[in-house]
Amino acid sequence: MSFTERVCHLREEGAYVVLSKAQQLERQGRDIIHLEIGQPDFETFPNVAAAGIAAIKNGKTRYTLPAGMLELRQTVAEYVANSRGIAVEPEEVIIAPGSKPLLFFPTLALVGPGDEVLYPNPGFPTYEAMIRVAGGKPVPVPLCEEKGFSLDVQAARELVTDRTRMIILNSPGNPTGGVMPVSDLEHIAALAREHDCFILSDEIYSRLIYDGSTFASIASLPILA
Repeated sequence: MSFTERVCHLREEGAYVVLSKAQQLERQGRDIIHLEIGQPDFETFPNVAAAGIAAIKNGKTRYTLPAGMLELRQTVAEYVANSRGIAVEPEEVIIAPGSKPLLFFPTLALVGPGDEVLYPNPGFPTYEAMIRVAGGKPVPVPLCEEKGFSLDVQAARELVTDRTRMIILNSPGNPTGGVMPVSDLEHIAALAREHDCFILSDEIYSRLIYDGSTFASIASLPILA
């Protein structure tokens, strides 16, 4: 018995390999400072923990709608509409347990065998994995250190072809923290329009900016209105 070809290329994500080794050392009594997993080094706020416990005690343990609770989707729609300056309806919002399903599912729905997908490199390892699982061809686009690790838009223009199905953006980026300026976003938006391809914009770190940079969402650009 063997696995399907679509999963044979998958391998452990590096951060979790290091985490496993770090936890093994902790079990041996070693004091470890964790720099491998992107999570806070403080405990969950007491009011958040209490709300979760109260929800369980009040029976909030049943199935909900596949897209998530309507009240939560309404709140998310309002937040995105206000922060991006675009119209968003609750019906356009999907709630998921973490960001990976929300990256994988659109890729599986939009990318087929032979399709090319441009993605930032270095970047989140999941990008390459999900492209390959969908049967697509990963096309890494370098980042420009001299431009604060924004996507190299000139390289993107040279790499895009008539087989390009999707362009993945991550701003602020993982692992560099680089923020794409509006001019670069406009360049990518025009490129996507020119080649009739999708844009998957991973903006999970939009509120984690510390160096004076300003976050902008490509969804807010007039060219995509």
